[in-house]
Amino acid sequence: MSFKVIVSSLIAFVAMCALVVGCQKQGSTEISASAAAEASTNGSISVRNATPQEVANLSESSAKIEAINARYPGSQTPWGKSSERVIGITVPGILELQSGRKVQLDGIRCGEKAVGYLRRLLQDDTTTVAFLPSVESQSEPVPAEIWSVDTNLLAKKLTTGPSYSNVTETAIKSGWCQVEATPTCKYNERYAALAEAFHAATAAR
Repeated sequence: MSFKVIVSSLIAFVAMCALVVGCQKQGSTEISASAAAEASTNGSISVRNATPQEVANLSESSAKIEAINARYPGSQTPWGKSSERVIGITVPGILELQSGRKVQLDGIRCGEKAVGYLRRLLQDDTTTVAFLPSVESQSEPVPAEIWSVDTNLLAKKLTTGPSYSNVTETAIKSGWCQVEATPTCKYNERYAALAEAFHAATAAR
């Protein structure tokens, strides 16, 4: 079983819509103000009109994120940064990369079920990851903020470049992983705010 979550820089991500529907229905959905792009398990993509509920979810999600961004700014999308394939993921959120390096999602802790979701999200033919180390360290796993880099929409000629998504924040907003503050994480307060803002939605599903 596999699923694909597509998060484009041009199409706003709807927490608990794209990711949770993806997990349950083995597909994915992206919502903009007027359109939804859906990807099936075989990689085909269709575009349809967004439903009123999807648009409402987008508006609510966007408002939450904007409020958090204003108080606790996040990092910049690592456009053009080198990325590589993920060949393994283990608890509590350690990624083994194709180069042999190991990096760990800093600021969160992911159990076995969450690791299963992350494997489906990241170990995919069109996905690589770029990582921003929290500290310069020779020891591994290196604590880092991790972004997925997806070329699926690009291959379908629906965007002009790869799609980037902050994996750490996706895991928090979807309720997959628990926030766990660390001395190396620059975004402990932001992650705590995201977890609080999206807790009710994830608990209700």
